[in-house]
Amino acid sequence: MTLSAVLPAVASAAATASVTATATASTGCHTLTVTVRDGGHALTRISAMLNNLSVRALSYRAADSSGLAVCEIVVPAADSPRAQAKLLRCVEIVELTAHPAV
Repeated sequence: MTLSAVLPAVASAAATASVTATATASTGCHTLTVTVRDGGHALTRISAMLNNLSVRALSYRAADSSGLAVCEIVVPAADSPRAQAKLLRCVEIVELTAHPAV
């Protein structure tokens, strides 16, 4: 086995969250909040559209009784306009807002 075939150790969820929060705050990222009609494939389509962008974090809250779900995506500020343009082409998107990540 070569050195390149060895995978790094997996960090705990708490440690990963703290590193992600620190990196997000220091690099100038935007949080995109997307409201979608959850038809079963919304998350798949969102992840496929953003696969070539540098997504720092993604959270998805399942649909409530109204059939709408909320997805929060953290991307670098430089990628934010491109990510927004891609997301707005998706039929399931009902609303999209962007603001600087905290």
